Amino acid sequence: ALIQLQQNGLHGTIPQELVELPFLMGLDLSWNNLTGIIPENIGHANVLEILSLQGNELNGTLPSGLFELTNLKYLFLGDNGFSGSISDDIDQLANLRQL
Repeated sequence: ALIQLQQNGLHGTIPQELVELPFLMGLDLSWNNLTGIIPENIGHANVLEILSLQGNELNGTLPSGLFELTNLKYLFLGDNGFSGSISDDIDQLANLRQL
């Protein structure tokens, strides 16, 4: 399944239930007004290949669950307010083609 909700003026946080959906292969929530952090349980979306969260107001550090997404090919996180550095665990994303 591919969920594309980019540029919809969405507000609030990313619902943890969203990343629990089985067979979620793509999630595009870019260019909205989302705030808060990326849910730690993002790692449960184990078939996810595309994650686009760019252009929101997300903050905090990148959760370790993000680096459990071994099928991830495309990751877009720019234009947010993340802090800290990218973990060395990014090496676990062997299929990553674009960051």
